[in-house]
Amino acid sequence: MNERQRIIVTGASGLIGTALCRRLDTLGYEVVAYRSRHDGTHGMNQANRTIDKQGLEGAFAIIHLAGESIAQRWTPPARERILNSRRENTLLLASALAGLTHKPEVFISMSGINRYGLRRTETLTEESAPMVDGFLPAVTEAWENATQPALLAGIRTVLLRTAMVLSRHQGGLSKMLPAFRLGLGGPIGGGRQRLSWIGLADLVELIVWSLRNPSIHGPLNAVSPQPLAQAEFARQLGAALGRPACLPLPAWAISFLFGSMGRETILSDLAATPAVALANGFRFTTPDLPAALAAALRE
Repeated sequence: MNERQRIIVTGASGLIGTALCRRLDTLGYEVVAYRSRHDGTHGMNQANRTIDKQGLEGAFAIIHLAGESIAQRWTPPARERILNSRRENTLLLASALAGLTHKPEVFISMSGINRYGLRRTETLTEESAPMVDGFLPAVTEAWENATQPALLAGIRTVLLRTAMVLSRHQGGLSKMLPAFRLGLGGPIGGGRQRLSWIGLADLVELIVWSLRNPSIHGPLNAVSPQPLAQAEFARQLGAALGRPACLPLPAWAISFLFGSMGRETILSDLAATPAVALANGFRFTTPDLPAALAAALRE
């Protein structure tokens, strides 16, 4: 790069955002964290529908990762926060990008593999038909649709359909670790449901790769090439920790402990593959689960 290209990142303080901003900085980009502001300056305010458009002018790329945490009880107010934080903020941002004088070259917006539904028997690629059969599928549909103003304005738009991100600090793996370290882990809900996942470092590199690859647009499955049954995931996690992993947790217990959030996340059955990434030459550093778990536990 002849000059430091400016990249604006929402959700920069989260698990993915923190690792991504660090990586972009090492690559020589100027990274700007774009946060929610009460007055609409240097960020956006969903409640007031205000946004700092001037701060967006001339940026090379916008990477939109922000959203209310899914990992909570889905009370009616929580559902509203989860949906609105994705739909309204994304629409506000995409509409602002569409009206800029100097538009970004690329808009990368987070989504999730639940765009394909909750339970599918086939192996899923980016060409698989979307489904809306639950709350999370409806959220991801609204989330992706909200990017339309940017796409219609001619901005290359990437929809990052992400699976469970492996990290010992946050996310699904971090919540499993205490029980598994005590030897209390095991198959959940029968363990036959397929689980898609991705290592944090590979997710960061995939975002950087899609940022720099002009041919990438539309849905992009941010998953490892090797989905597997939940029981096998539990077995390999136990092996990585040197602990047994044979204590089952029935589906009714998940429903009792977590309600619909648990049923749509822990008990979902989706085997997604990164067909677009692989077809266009992306290489995973930890494509298999033992390597990805070892990397996550070393973080």
